[in-house]
Amino acid sequence: MPGGIILQKDELQAVDAPTKWPGANARLLGVGVGYGLPVKPLDRLGLFSPDEFERFVLEWAHGYLKEKLAGVSDVQQRGGAGDKGRDIVVWFGASGAPDRFWHLYQCKRYKGKIGAKIGLTEIGKVLYFASIGKFSMPKEYWFVTHKGVTNDFQDLVDQPENLKAELIANWDSYCSTEIVGKSVIKLEGDLRKFVEGIDLSIVRIKQPLDILKEHAETTFHEIVFGKKLSERGPPPTPPSTIAEEERGYVRQLYEVISEMISAPVTEQADFATHLKSATLFERSRITFYSAEGLKRLAHDQMQHVEFFHDLVKKFGDGLYHTYNGPAASGHERLTATVKAAQHQEIDAHVLKPHMEPLDREGICHHLANDGIAKWCQND
Repeated sequence: MPGGIILQKDELQAVDAPTKWPGANARLLGVGVGYGLPVKPLDRLGLFSPDEFERFVLEWAHGYLKEKLAGVSDVQQRGGAGDKGRDIVVWFGASGAPDRFWHLYQCKRYKGKIGAKIGLTEIGKVLYFASIGKFSMPKEYWFVTHKGVTNDFQDLVDQPENLKAELIANWDSYCSTEIVGKSVIKLEGDLRKFVEGIDLSIVRIKQPLDILKEHAETTFHEIVFGKKLSERGPPPTPPSTIAEEERGYVRQLYEVISEMISAPVTEQADFATHLKSATLFERSRITFYSAEGLKRLAHDQMQHVEFFHDLVKKFGDGLYHTYNGPAASGHERLTATVKAAQHQEIDAHVLKPHMEPLDREGICHHLANDGIAKWCQND
């Protein structure tokens, strides 16, 4: 049977999961004052380049289909030179299994709707390469577009026999010179028998609004479309005992306070009666955990904690000469860095609209916690 051809060569290779969009912070998630009205997802979809659109479909396949369709084993991106008419491939079943099969998602991003000529050309490519044993026929062949297809093409897809008849009738003008470089692929012999025997009810159209709705269920959606986030909750309350994850900056605070009171400090009890030192320590912990709340926002609602790490890095870069500059004491260096942080420019960063007043100071303590900033340098 035509659909039963076994994959012989040119096996599809697995690829990594989609990575973060380049420039997503400023380009796609800039919401809030100064950024204007948000762009509707369907309109933004129309702004994608062909490569970006294919990436969007890859995200949907990886984040939605892989989760919702039973038996998905691999999601692969094949678009580009030599793809043989395949853009996104979704495999079902283990590699080498006799019952393994695949679905094809053909990504088409043009100015207008996809018509019969373009659609039949793409179908013809896959039929040709399947007929010569390059790969098996997909069980489902989906066209994924940002504007849909023309009524004429949709009518053909809705009536598979008419679709096949149209393909055969127009093979010479639509397909013959569009499959293998400058070669002319005639619809004759074994190829014609193969095409005539194929059930083209496998061809489907993925409507733009449907894929947007499904993409919205993936963790990629808010990165691409600026999905509205919930209001930021209250910051975590510092625990009564020092947590393991805050020992770095706390150790540095002990050094600062030791200089302030001219006495060794290894625990809070050592400065409990020194109001200024005790207040500094308490405030520092509050601000550290305020920034920790911003980190949780990036992790829990954006699913990208690296946005917070990127923000800390930007502060670290901008404040470098402050926390590494000359100072009479660790307290003076800490204070100078906190003051400079209030003016650090971060307008283009995705997290800026969600920052609270204490976050900037807290980020200074995150820099200390990470060992980037050192308050007492003995200079």
